[in-house]
Order: sequence, then C-alpha cells, then structure tokens
Amino acid sequence: MQGIPCSVEPTFTRALLRWYARAARSLPWRETRDPYAIWVAEVLLQQTRVEIAIPYYHRFLAAFPTVEALAAAEEEEILRIWAGVGYYARARGLHRAARRIVQQGGFPATMEGWRALPGVGPYTAAAVASIAFGQDVLALDSNGLRVGARLLAVRDPLSDPRARSSIRSALEALLPQGRAGEFNQALMDLGATVCTLRAPRCGVCPVRRWCRAAAQGIQDRIPVRRANSPKPHRHFVAVLVRDAEGRVLLVRQPPRGLWGGLWILPQVEARTWRQARPRLERVLGVRLRRRNRKVFATLRHAFTHFLATFQVVEVSPGSLPAVGRFTSPHTPEIPVPAPTRRILERLQT
Repeated sequence: MQGIPCSVEPTFTRALLRWYARAARSLPWRETRDPYAIWVAEVLLQQTRVEIAIPYYHRFLAAFPTVEALAAAEEEEILRIWAGVGYYARARGLHRAARRIVQQGGFPATMEGWRALPGVGPYTAAAVASIAFGQDVLALDSNGLRVGARLLAVRDPLSDPRARSSIRSALEALLPQGRAGEFNQALMDLGATVCTLRAPRCGVCPVRRWCRAAAQGIQDRIPVRRANSPKPHRHFVAVLVRDAEGRVLLVRQPPRGLWGGLWILPQVEARTWRQARPRLERVLGVRLRRRNRKVFATLRHAFTHFLATFQVVEVSPGSLPAVGRFTSPHTPEIPVPAPTRRILERLQT
C-alpha cells in the first residue's frame, strides 16, 4: 500500500492547518493548555459524542477542579458525578491515574510518560502529550483513521492491523514539527465535520486534491466495514422495594463487572419472576412477595457487547433486607446507572 507522495506532504499539511485555523470547532477544552482539563476531555470523548461530553466536562471540573482534588476524592463521589456518561471504567481509570500523578509530583510531559499511567491508552497519551505539551506525536482516533483510509483509498477493514499501520505511517510523515497538537485536532475536526462516516462533504474538503478515494469515486465505500454479528439479548428481573417513606432500596454492584461500584435495583438475570424470585431472596436475605401481577416497568438498554431487557416488579419484603440502602428517588446522593435513573424518574411522576 502506497503512502502519500513525499513531494506533496508540506502542501497537504499547510492546507489542513489553514482550514483548521478558520473552521476549528469552538470547544471548552481548547480554551486552555491545562493538561488536567485536556486529559479529562479526552477521556470523556472516548465513546461519547462531543455535544454530550461538554456539559459533563463542565460538571466534572466543577466538582474536581484539579488533579489533586480528583486524587483525594472518594470513588463513589466520582462515579456519582460521572453518572449518565456511561463506560464507568473510564472514571475509575481517571481516579487511579490522578493518584499516581500526585504521587509522582506532577504530570508527565511525554506520550511514554502518559502511557505508563494506569488506564491511559495510546490515543489519550498521544493526544495529551501533543496538545498540552507540544510533543510531536500522532494521536489517531476513529476520525483520523477514516480520513487516512480515504486519503490512501484503503480497501481493507480498519480492524485489520496492517491497514491501521499503513494509515499511521502515512499520517506520521505529514506531522508538522512543533504543531502536532494542531494537526491532530485538525484531523479530528475534519473527520467529525467534513469527512464524515456517511455522506462525506467532499465538495468542501480542504485536502480533497490529495484524496485517492475521492479521485476514484469510492469515498462512500471507505472505510470498508465488516458485517457485524447480532448482539446477544439478555433478560433481567429487578425488584422495586419501597419503605414507608417512599424511599427505594438500591444495592451496590461489585467493583468489577457490569456497572461496577454503582447502585442499582436488586436484580438477577432471568426471564420471569418465578425464575428470579428464589435468587433475589438469597441476594436480599428476606422473603419477597409480589405486590401485584402488573409489571411496574420494562426497559431496554444497549451495552457495548449485548442488548438487555429489564423487567421491574414491585415487591414487599418479609422483613428489613439484609443488604443495600434506601434512598430518595428524587435526589439520589449515590451513583446510579442510566436504567436505574430512568426507573427513579418514573417514581417522581
């Protein structure tokens, strides 16, 4: 697979950076060189769209304005502030890395230093090192990979390591010395706003003259996508237990696994109340009686690797449950995942 000819590298890079200078998206983390704020933003942006990430970025920094504040915080408080973003392992990774940074006495200035922190992957390390510290390294996200695939007319799926390696090598050859941070962000913006996954806007692309896919008229077919296998569908039964004050019983998930460290309605994987009841009674340490035959709620939720349906049943316990805690559905002061929050919101109407 051929790269971009060396003779056009300088003009390609100049065209991309000129476009970025006039068309860059106005994003709050671009208004600072604070490595902590840039790092938080990059972690949020993994698997989260920009428009969703922005309010959580402000919320997170308001709660933990410095890396020292984040390092000193309790994990439960961090998860509560993060609640709603999803992928909670990212928040726990931020916490562990913050503690290491404080122990080390400051932020690493290189990609290698960031990679040595717990939970920091190669993209985040390169992004922070280039944007906050000016290191000449390529930060290649899904947008950059898509741009590179079209520039080179890569006909292999991007899941192929050889395709990714070819794209990386070609784009690394284009990095402008001392301006890698701008280059990386320009690639991100180009992929997000012009070279989009569907219906790329080739007519306004600042680097179209170097794009082999556009020249061949195959830009809509690149990147090549492998057919995805259907996600498995799992079924859960959760119970709604309320005390005399209308508070709801929540139990805390183990630190690792589904919704690790978050508080949820007591639940087990099952299709029916009859299947779920004995297991739920063992979980709570009490006998449970269904209050009525009507299901309180049925919710569906998409996880990364499977789809889930939750059937919520109202029950009365024979005595005070041995685990969990009762909390107000109006102002839960503990971190809860999105499906639990949706159920609590129904109780407020």
